Amino acid sequence: MKNLTQNERKKEIRFAIGMAAIDGGQPSDFTKKLLSQYEHGLINSTQLKQAILKQYTKVEY
Repeated sequence: MKNLTQNERKKEIRFAIGMAAIDGGQPSDFTKKLLSQYEHGLINSTQLKQAILKQYTKVEY
C-alpha cells in the first residue's frame, strides 16, 4: 500500500473536489468530515471509499 504524505492527500482531495465541481457537485458535510479524516491520516483511501459507499448506496432485498 502506498503511504501518502498529508500534502499528497490534500492534493488528491482538491483534485477530487474540483472534478466534482465541474459537474456542479459539492461534497456533503458527511463527505467533508471523511475527507478531513483522510487528509490527516486517520483513515485510508479504502476506508474512505467504503464509508461513502455505505452512506450513499441503498441495498434493497
